Amino acid sequence: MKKLIALFLLVALMPLNVLGWGPKGHSVIADIAYSRLTEQARENLRVILGEDHLDAISSWPDEIKKQRDESYNWHFVDIPKDAPGFDDGRDCFLPKDRHKDAATDHQNCAVDRIDYFKKVLGDENATAVQRLEALKWVVHFVGDLHQPLHAIDTGRGGNDFKLPVFGNPQCGDYPCNLHWVWDAMLLEHTGRNEPEYVAYLGKMIEDEHLDKKPIGSAKDWANESHLIARDIVNHVPEGIDENYYKANIHIVDQRLALAGLRLGAVLNEALGHVSTDQLKRDLQQHEGI
Repeated sequence: MKKLIALFLLVALMPLNVLGWGPKGHSVIADIAYSRLTEQARENLRVILGEDHLDAISSWPDEIKKQRDESYNWHFVDIPKDAPGFDDGRDCFLPKDRHKDAATDHQNCAVDRIDYFKKVLGDENATAVQRLEALKWVVHFVGDLHQPLHAIDTGRGGNDFKLPVFGNPQCGDYPCNLHWVWDAMLLEHTGRNEPEYVAYLGKMIEDEHLDKKPIGSAKDWANESHLIARDIVNHVPEGIDENYYKANIHIVDQRLALAGLRLGAVLNEALGHVSTDQLKRDLQQHEGI
């Protein structure tokens, strides 16, 4: 009962349109990614990030979404349910969308924004401010794209599927919905705290050899999530119960683990191939120091 109460208190504090795994999920992904960084990438990360840790910035894009309305669609990609997969022209240019800059933004989805900000992060001509912000976006969006319901358009990624969760139809101030379930409620129902979850997923990575899977691209991750999401929205239950949790928590865990591994690979590629002294010189040059 205590776990259930804590779960609904967590959801009560969440905004109506939760974007991604929730703070714990994003932190877990960041922790796994950090554990996979090369020493060079870690040194360069410290130059950009300062005293903060990677998990401390992992939910920043959710925290500032009201101030950065143009970023609304960057957290997901609305692939039509029956489409064979991601299509850049169809899924990342949304000129009729109501959010800021949609009429001119041709990279208006998670797939394109991961690729875009990864380039900024590794750009020797980018300022310290630009690299830090790019890092925050990349860390968050790689996580978002591994949440299956961030890669399908049906019911606004499951937000429109209202259903009781463990017997309660209300999640805080709002009716419970399928998107929330996959964002946070299944992983919170495990009862694990952040360090416990990181340790648990570390063992899963080892046991299931997840680190041997191809890293792939943001497009590949979107297509993976889309296939899972199609099954999710085709089998919406009347309510979320222990049976649903047991049948699906492994998918949640695997997506979190893969997101962490892939985020680590992205950061190694962007930050692991330049000396720290050179990075400092580049940043000083562009800050006019």
